[in-house]
Amino acid sequence: MIFASPLFLIGLVAVAIPIVVHLFNFRRYKKVYFSNVEKLEQMQTETRRQSNLRQLLILVTRILAVVFLVLAFAQPYIPSREGVVVTGGTDVSIFIDNSFSMGSSDGSTTLMEKAKSKAREIVAAYAGSDRFQLLTCDAEGVQFHWLSKDDVLIAIDGVEPSSATMTVASVARRQSDFLRSGSGENKHAYIISDFQQTIADIAEFPDDSTVSTTFVPLESVAQNNVFIDSLSFGAPMFFKGSSVTAEVWLMNEGEENLEKVPVSLYIGERERAIAAVDLAANSRTSVEMHFTIDETGILQGRVETNDYPVTFDDSYYFSLNIREHVRMLSVEGGQENEYLRRLFGDDPSVDYTSVSIKQMDFSRIEDNDIVLLDGLQSIGTGMAQGLHTFVEGGGTLVIVLGEKIDEASYNEALGLFSAPRVEGLNSSRVAAGVVHTEHILYRNVFAASRMPSQDMEMPTVGGYYRLTGLSTSLRQPVITLVSGDDYIVSTPCGLGMLYIVAAPLSDAHTDFVKQALFVPTFYNMALYSVRLTSPAVMLDREEPVLLGSSYEQNSGTVRLVSAGGVASRFEQIPDIRTMGGNSYLVPHGDIREAGNYLLQKEDNPVEGLSFNYSRSESVMQFVSRSELTRLLSDYNLRQCSVIRNVDKPLDSYLRQRMEGHRLWHWCVMFCLLMLLIETILLRWKDRSQS
Repeated sequence: MIFASPLFLIGLVAVAIPIVVHLFNFRRYKKVYFSNVEKLEQMQTETRRQSNLRQLLILVTRILAVVFLVLAFAQPYIPSREGVVVTGGTDVSIFIDNSFSMGSSDGSTTLMEKAKSKAREIVAAYAGSDRFQLLTCDAEGVQFHWLSKDDVLIAIDGVEPSSATMTVASVARRQSDFLRSGSGENKHAYIISDFQQTIADIAEFPDDSTVSTTFVPLESVAQNNVFIDSLSFGAPMFFKGSSVTAEVWLMNEGEENLEKVPVSLYIGERERAIAAVDLAANSRTSVEMHFTIDETGILQGRVETNDYPVTFDDSYYFSLNIREHVRMLSVEGGQENEYLRRLFGDDPSVDYTSVSIKQMDFSRIEDNDIVLLDGLQSIGTGMAQGLHTFVEGGGTLVIVLGEKIDEASYNEALGLFSAPRVEGLNSSRVAAGVVHTEHILYRNVFAASRMPSQDMEMPTVGGYYRLTGLSTSLRQPVITLVSGDDYIVSTPCGLGMLYIVAAPLSDAHTDFVKQALFVPTFYNMALYSVRLTSPAVMLDREEPVLLGSSYEQNSGTVRLVSAGGVASRFEQIPDIRTMGGNSYLVPHGDIREAGNYLLQKEDNPVEGLSFNYSRSESVMQFVSRSELTRLLSDYNLRQCSVIRNVDKPLDSYLRQRMEGHRLWHWCVMFCLLMLLIETILLRWKDRSQS
């Protein structure tokens, strides 16, 4: 037992008062002789022993009355195991999980409303002089200011659902950092959440001994959920008239098998494809949806399914920026390559230009998406530097080695790319042994069950240069010969790609140019040369988003505005940064609503962007109260505790936990009881004497 005001215990010296009174009032009996005691025998007599006992009882009651009165003023209490009373002010941080999963119901109300109610009860447990912080998943700057008791109640009423999410450890770090800036001696943090498994990273929870953290778990009713998990397209880019295959992945988080789940694909508001999917319980399934592109420019759409009651993840938005053509430049060391001209010359999707090395203006390299060097005898230092800048910025460079080359100049240039070096000519004729179908050039080219070595005649090469990799090389083989040497190899560099072909593309050196494999290999080199922007971005993404065009600072005002699927009007001047010839949009968490957006330059749309809600909220699996308690014990988080019964009012529970079990009111009751007993004893004495 501990006393809140121990100085009042000095009052116990007042116990001497009833003792002194008792000693002075003590009666001494003496013998009196009577000649006739007949009448006295009829009276009620009192023995000396009875009198002494009654006087002793009166003394005890008076002493106890004084003792209990003094103890009442000293305010004794039994400290709680979970809380410690510290003299000084109190700083309180309350986190309300306002993510989408908190929109589910516990049978009577939504978890969001219940969380706000519990936050009010927490505030009610503290004094008006204490300071508060209200934190939500949005983690806005305004939330990192101290609030009074009245202001925090107003802020709690204003909490709305948000697409943002925060892990428990991240919340704790923010609360701890903010509470350390306060002057209060007592620092209390509360986390009110449904504790989804995707955010309950207790293993990463900071162990801050200065902050007492309390988990308030709100148990959600288990709900089945079907949602669109992701979306991908079968090619890096598309042109007008292209047939598009969209692979849509759906997830069934429920315990029941579902049949004929409807899926629809829209371009704008026009439905372009439909499908029905059977989903096994707790499984992920894909479905292909097909449509044709009938226009150039910005193409935006969405894929939808129907599911209830969790609906925020039933739509998946996407944007495709349809190019008119790929810009390709072929620099010839001799005559124009007839096979490249046949492949690209009449293709409307490729703007193919062939020039001689003698006529080449290397200041115009940046105007192209892909540059092909065909049979150059050497690569000068200035040319190599310009090509390296072009590739690092996202361009594609293809080097086709000629019949006679200056190996020293080539190796000096290839060193800039950390690419394989040229090491001597092998004049023997060798067949291709392996086509690396996992390479990006052959994505969706071959059926999974039929490998190219089984379906077609493999090309042969007569007279090729050996490509030797260094320890710093990032070589990615495309086609490997049976001798173990690479025929075509790629090396990523910055945001671009370098391809090296180890032999000339001529009849005298290879039959590859006459085989079917030649077409997808070189055609995909051209297609994948375009900046591979993502058709969709998750709203919780923190990394910059690569844009399809370059936006220089002096190129005019660029605005990001809302388009299809966005309920509220959105418009801002985005943070666009240019690095290595590419432009990136830095989200900063400003975009909160899923849907399609447009980048506008001088009010003209130049690029489409699509943002989707994070699917981490779609997994309706939660950490139970008992499991949460076990995890805190496993990770030895002694400053953390879990509310055992959330349904009971938290204000009285928290007061008791912080103050301990107060005993002063019991002391007052016992004091009054002693006075009552004393009164009864005194009246009994008076009656007996009468």
